[in-house]
Amino acid sequence: MSLFRKAGEKFEETKRTFMGEGETQYVCPSCEETISKTDSHCPHCGDEIGDPTE
Repeated sequence: MSLFRKAGEKFEETKRTFMGEGETQYVCPSCEETISKTDSHCPHCGDEIGDPTE
């Protein structure tokens, strides 16, 4: 699989996560699992979550 195709598929997956069901979803930048807007740490991997507007 080419690098660009893989990157495109990852982008589309991420876009679906954010645009999914009309409700904004937040994703941990480390493990890419869905998290709550109010989480300060990822409940899946434990990494600290920065301000989503950063």
